[in-house]
Amino acid sequence: MAQLIVARLRLPIFSIKHPEAFQVRATLPLPQPSTVIGMLAYCLGVIKDVGTTAGEIVRKWVDEGILMAARASLTTSVPPLALSTIVLRRFRVADKAYLYKESETGLKYVEAIKEAIGRRDFRRVKSILETDLTDAFYREYITGYEIKCVWAFSEDVEFQPEWVRLIHRLGDTESLCTVLEVKEVEGEIVEGDVVETIFPTCYMKVRSVEGSYIMVKMCDESFFYQRGEGPKMFICPCRTRVERVKGKVIPLIEPSKVKIEYEEPMRIIRTYSGEEITAYTPV
Repeated sequence: MAQLIVARLRLPIFSIKHPEAFQVRATLPLPQPSTVIGMLAYCLGVIKDVGTTAGEIVRKWVDEGILMAARASLTTSVPPLALSTIVLRRFRVADKAYLYKESETGLKYVEAIKEAIGRRDFRRVKSILETDLTDAFYREYITGYEIKCVWAFSEDVEFQPEWVRLIHRLGDTESLCTVLEVKEVEGEIVEGDVVETIFPTCYMKVRSVEGSYIMVKMCDESFFYQRGEGPKMFICPCRTRVERVKGKVIPLIEPSKVKIEYEEPMRIIRTYSGEEITAYTPV
């Protein structure tokens, strides 16, 4: 028997950086398992008031096979997702102001701000904040509507489904989201060498794949706390196409289902509504 927490999230934009990307901040088409695990740990840390210690609790659930999968998928009957590049301008007061110094005075920026406020030199404060402590860069985002997140447990744990309503970001700090619906569904744990799924699946001991998908490197459930193995190749069920709108080409991402045949039986979580998710398998 498996217990699944299923959440439907609405969001204007999100960006989950390719784990091996550098400088060019390209995004994954869907949140990777480690991101979905982090969302669960955040909710647990807030509710239990244990902060980052919640990560250790979730780590234990994954290690012991209690938390078998944390995945996200596209949803049907909603507009497709679209890729879009955005210029981010950041005010880096929380980090840069405390680490760097003004070349003219030798004061740290936070001290220079305090001194300028003391002199009521607000023009100088504005100059520091808007010139010295800002930067900007391009980042690729998914402009979307809705996605679905699922957490599958093999046994009861001290976590209430409604707690995931605390999720307010997906990916970086600009990726705000709203949890529209949360439900708990039951399923069964089976073993089989064929799975039909809409969720990202690790490309491991795969014999064949049918359907529309892309291959991307993602961080699995264990990467949230154990980074030595690095990202793994995942089959990400989706259909990509381009559409011309007012003379411009827009890349779109739509949901799909894939049929995967494995070389040997794999653990599969199957809901009573027919959805299938491959369980996390340690290497």
